[in-house]
Amino acid sequence: MWQAGTQIGAEHLAKLLSQLPALMWSTDGDLLITSRWGGAIKVFGHPEGPVEATPVGTFVDPADRDTVIAAHQAALRGQSSSYETHFQGRTYSARVEPVIDAGGEITGVVGFAFDVTDWRRTEQRLRTIIESEPECVKLVDAQGRLLEMNPAGLAMIEAGSLDQVRGGSIIELVAAEHRPAFVDLHRRVFAGHSGTLEFEIVGLKGRRRWLATHAVPLRDGSGDVQALLGITRDITETRRAEEQLRASRAALRSLATRQQDIREDERTRIAREIHDSLGQALTALKLHLAAAQDATKGEAPALGNRLAETAAMVDDLVKMVRRIATELRPPILDQLGLPAALEWLAQDFTRRTGIRCHAMIGATDGAISQELATALFRIVQEGLTNISRHASASQVEIALGLKSNCVTLDIVDDGRGITEAATSGPGSLGILGMRERAAALGGVLEVAPRERVGTRVTAWFPPR
Repeated sequence: MWQAGTQIGAEHLAKLLSQLPALMWSTDGDLLITSRWGGAIKVFGHPEGPVEATPVGTFVDPADRDTVIAAHQAALRGQSSSYETHFQGRTYSARVEPVIDAGGEITGVVGFAFDVTDWRRTEQRLRTIIESEPECVKLVDAQGRLLEMNPAGLAMIEAGSLDQVRGGSIIELVAAEHRPAFVDLHRRVFAGHSGTLEFEIVGLKGRRRWLATHAVPLRDGSGDVQALLGITRDITETRRAEEQLRASRAALRSLATRQQDIREDERTRIAREIHDSLGQALTALKLHLAAAQDATKGEAPALGNRLAETAAMVDDLVKMVRRIATELRPPILDQLGLPAALEWLAQDFTRRTGIRCHAMIGATDGAISQELATALFRIVQEGLTNISRHASASQVEIALGLKSNCVTLDIVDDGRGITEAATSGPGSLGILGMRERAAALGGVLEVAPRERVGTRVTAWFPPR
């Protein structure tokens, strides 16, 4: 309420208002304007100061006149009142108070108004942008009630209008299994933190959607959090595509695993056929040649020499057959197990390449199945092949053991070191095959350069 008689304070206030886009006025008990002050008066070419018998509705647009007069009449009854009005294309936010004399009687009204035209235009542009935004924009209060939501958001939750959901609990739209995470995000935002969340909702018509939201605290002028501001997009199709991609990858991995199993079975069968059938035939041929050599001794030396040469060729052929059979499926893997097979592989690698290779086999306590043993052997075999071709290494170490109930395999060399591009480029099919072998058995395989020199291949497998 405005106390009459504070003339000095009013003059100072009038001087201040004359420098601002604001307006101050006073009326008598008949709601006739007695004075007006403020920078807003100058915009329209009117002088500041006392005014004689001008009705209060003179300086507002006709459409707002009834609202303005009603507010002033309420002030005459002792009630403060606020309203928004317009005049000559400008918008003003106004407030009126009763003027009380020393005897406690209401003698008139004093009003204050501020030009909010630019703010309202900015607000309207912002609202237009928000309403045309293809993603959901919403405001939620501290109790989880919906305050505002743009048309895109209303479409996501299958609401026909904002009035249908305004004031309702937003948590009721969240699928039950995601509500604890959503409540936690709401709590964190009102504690002053921002956050993101992917969750599923059930629309008003029953349709389920996956949404991804980024929520931030909306603060007032004093810094207090007034609402949660959320920007949310529909990721249903993205999630569906991801699920389809995962299913496709799982199917391809299953197919690849099946093909590897078939290949291993076929290798075992061919190796056995070569070793048994071809090996036996070559052995029989060697025996026949030896008998023929004995029969021609002293009678046909030239023929004996030819038979000796043929026998030597058969010996080389037997060795070749054994090597091919061993490469297809080393008998030692099935007969003596993975530790002995890795020892043999390391020794054979050193013999063939001249690169020192040492296998350190730890206790695995029966954690390695036949299927896992085959996969580990093939991974080491492929790793050694890559080292011999690309690493320019002088030493390789193979370590097999059990750590934290996981079977672990390390292949470390001191070569030139692999690049990141080489681990995933078009020429990395060998590494891809190693990773797929590991993944098919629930394992993880990593290939990375060491800190100084060389490359490390590391794999972890759950015990099987």
